Amino acid sequence: MALLAAREERGRLWRPDELAAVFRHQMSAPVMVDLGGFDAATAVKLKMLSEAQGLLLKSFGELFHHPSPPVELLELTKDFAKLNLDHSDSTLPTEIAGALYYTSIAAALVRLDTRITQLKDADLRRGLRWTKEQPWIDQPTQQLVAKALEKLGPEPCPEDPVI
Repeated sequence: MALLAAREERGRLWRPDELAAVFRHQMSAPVMVDLGGFDAATAVKLKMLSEAQGLLLKSFGELFHHPSPPVELLELTKDFAKLNLDHSDSTLPTEIAGALYYTSIAAALVRLDTRITQLKDADLRRGLRWTKEQPWIDQPTQQLVAKALEKLGPEPCPEDPVI
């Protein structure tokens, strides 16, 4: 899968304890700060979405673990993470960007029963498994990603005919 391959190409620059600290920081970081770099119209939309219906979603952690997060905010988060994955000069570690990418997809699947990616199931499973297996991912996020994997259902057996 292209996203995982890009992650591997850049090599491992961060130790697990450093990634854990960056991930904790990112999960508590204000959504408006990171996503505010989009164009002005998107920034206004982002502010409205994060404050809609009294949700007052301030951080990525609150967004991912809210029972009914705005799908548009999850999509913006996914797009932000993908931009950071695809940009070699990003200050966000590739592993963290990948975790944000897959966690936003997982939150949409689990919380809203909505798919916000065009990834094939096999690629999505691979990315979700990678995210869930990272030792620096907090337990609530690992559980969210595990639930998303369950929603995708079991992988088809290689001998199962494709109809």
